[in-house]
Amino acid sequence: MSNLKVNVSNVLSTVSAEQIQALNPAAADGLAKLYNGSGLGSDFLGWVNLPAETPESLIADIEATAKQLRETCDYVVSVGIGGSYLGAKAVIEALSDSFATLRGAEDDRHCRVLFAGQNIGEDYLSELQDLLRDKKFGIIVISKSGTTTEPAIAFRLLKEQLESQMGKAEAAKRIVAVTDAKRGALR
Repeated sequence: MSNLKVNVSNVLSTVSAEQIQALNPAAADGLAKLYNGSGLGSDFLGWVNLPAETPESLIADIEATAKQLRETCDYVVSVGIGGSYLGAKAVIEALSDSFATLRGAEDDRHCRVLFAGQNIGEDYLSELQDLLRDKKFGIIVISKSGTTTEPAIAFRLLKEQLESQMGKAEAAKRIVAVTDAKRGALR
């Protein structure tokens, strides 16, 4: 993997090369803190060495889980807020067919991904639950703590609905938790 390179030649009409160079010590300090995990928020740095240090076993597990959800679900609800919601949404949009949302649920190229937990509006959750009534769906809940209000409410409501529609054993096969490796309510 190659390093990121920054070309500042187009900004030299607004700042001098010396002004840019003066920022090097602070930038180097920031990078050092990022890579050695000594800065504020260092417990949120699991992404720093991705994808280079992602074990093949994790990739295989993700692929198998995605395949299982595609085969058993018409809809997958991604439950999260902030980066958990926006990160998933950005990746899905970047890697998906631009017109996927306009294709019918019967299109076997994918199951549809819906979102919940990014707001607390009861109309949104009610309409989502109405849409999913009697549908084959799964849930991917993304939360480090598992206690953030909006996704916690959405997850509980959707989990209850999924269990009611499919039974607890089948619902358990259709729920994926993306959370802290060692602690948190979703563990």
